[in-house]
Order: sequence, then C-alpha cells, then structure tokens
Amino acid sequence: MKRITSTLAVSALTAILLPGVVSAHEEEFPAKRLVEQAIALLRTQPEQRDVIEDKVHDATESKDTKGVDLDLVREADEAFEAGRLHQAQDLLEESIGAAPHRVVEEPNEAPGSPAPSPAPEASPVLHERELGGAEQRPEGGAFPILLGLAGLLALAGLVVAWRVR
Repeated sequence: MKRITSTLAVSALTAILLPGVVSAHEEEFPAKRLVEQAIALLRTQPEQRDVIEDKVHDATESKDTKGVDLDLVREADEAFEAGRLHQAQDLLEESIGAAPHRVVEEPNEAPGSPAPSPAPEASPVLHERELGGAEQRPEGGAFPILLGLAGLLALAGLVVAWRVR
C-alpha cells in the first residue's frame, strides 16, 4: 500500500511539473531561419509535410521577423496547403529576398526583391546549409576513400553471399 501511494505521489508531481519544464526549454527562432529551414526541407524532403508546415506556421508566429515578408510567407502557406509545393517554395524564397530558381549565396536584405546572380561556381544554396549539410559531398581526399571503402564492402558482401549459397 505504501508503494502504491509513493508511486501515485511521484506520478502526480511529474504530471504537474513536467509541462513547466518542457515549456521552459522551448526556443524561439527568428522567422528568417525558420523560412530557410522550410525551403531546405521543401527542396530535399518534400514528403515531410508536417515538419514543413510547422516551420512555416512558426515563422508567421515568430517575434523576430526581421528580413521576412510575412505576407509572402502566408501566401506560401496557402499554396503549400493546396498542394502547390513549387509555388510555395518560390514564395518562401521571395519572402526572404532570395531569387527563386537561382543559387543565391547572399540574399538581398529587402524581402521580395530579387538577389543578383552568383558566380557559376557558387557553393550550395544557403537554405540547404540550414539542414546541417545533409546533402553535401565529402571534400578533398575523403570522397575517393569513402567510395573505395563502399566498393570493398560491396565486394565482401558478394563473397559472403556466394559462400553462404
């Protein structure tokens, strides 16, 4: 009986205190960063509809809206909900001053105005870097080494499969 009482007491305290702890750790991101993440997700993982929708909604509710045209973000939200992903991506890019369909290293500060075209050898799109380099190729000598290791592993798999048969 004593064990049940103490378990209930701990459960009650956890239920009361946990929401306060969770809300204390919520972090407010600038709208521009959220829009950049939404663009990167639209480009690389368009099937993540719930995550993209959360990023766009959070951007419209953010307190720090510097460098973002929220009217364009709302239009992008409507286009996204209607299933027009390409239009949503274009509107999101325009909302932060990037130019749709062009690689932009440094977007204009004024939202809605197109940025100048970069040099042809420009690095990956700024928005895709927001995902932490998920789509970047290894640089330097790492790529041939990793490719060779992958080949060796594939060959070893074939040998094992042949021996098991």
